[in-house]
Amino acid sequence: MTAPKKKVAVDVPDAHAPETDARLPAPPANKADADISVRQEARKALRRVKRERVKGESFFVNVSLDRRTKRRLKLASFNAETSMQAIIEAAVVKYLDEIGA
Repeated sequence: MTAPKKKVAVDVPDAHAPETDARLPAPPANKADADISVRQEARKALRRVKRERVKGESFFVNVSLDRRTKRRLKLASFNAETSMQAIIEAAVVKYLDEIGA
């Protein structure tokens, strides 16, 4: 003798029920997962910002400086609350203007 077949209930979604947006990530299960996802998003955002900043710069010049000059440049940059790059750019432009190049 065999047992009668069991009827399996099938969950059919309601046609009138609002669909969930599949593009949104599920909320993290715990705080550690949330922290990790926040860090990853922050890294991505930082990479995007750096990429946008460098996008406008088309050329780089490597300048070899002695320690004393580099230290003076760094101190001047700190005191003037500007970047070392801005100081060097201004110095190069001034020099080129003086020699008429």
